Amino acid sequence: MRRAFQLAEEDEECLTARGLAWEAVTENGAKWLVFPEYPIIEGYNHRTVSAALRIPPSYPDDQIDMIYFSPALALQSGRPIANLTTLVLDGKQYQQWSRHRTSANPWRPGLDNVCTHLLQADSWLGKEVKK
Repeated sequence: MRRAFQLAEEDEECLTARGLAWEAVTENGAKWLVFPEYPIIEGYNHRTVSAALRIPPSYPDDQIDMIYFSPALALQSGRPIANLTTLVLDGKQYQQWSRHRTSANPWRPGLDNVCTHLLQADSWLGKEVKK
């Protein structure tokens, strides 16, 4: 697994506890965490994908935003998923999910981290299936 940058101990511990393999990749000056075998809930065309998070330079003080999947996810129901674009990362095409925290659910420096953002992303996946 590639480790182009160091994660905080708290992030490494929570990812280990969650059983997620991860890579730290730097591309075009941006830091990315890539999860090569990210589990996807039932209701989508894939059960495991590569997922990626862009880690901002000011993390953990500033929020992680969105999530990226490769290959692209689609709902088994055939209903389209809104607010998607594509991004090439590490030689693969990723599907960018434009989902953001709100004033009702803001980033909390000192409390939120990589794993709380992944929980948020899992919530986004669940909401799409239930629509």
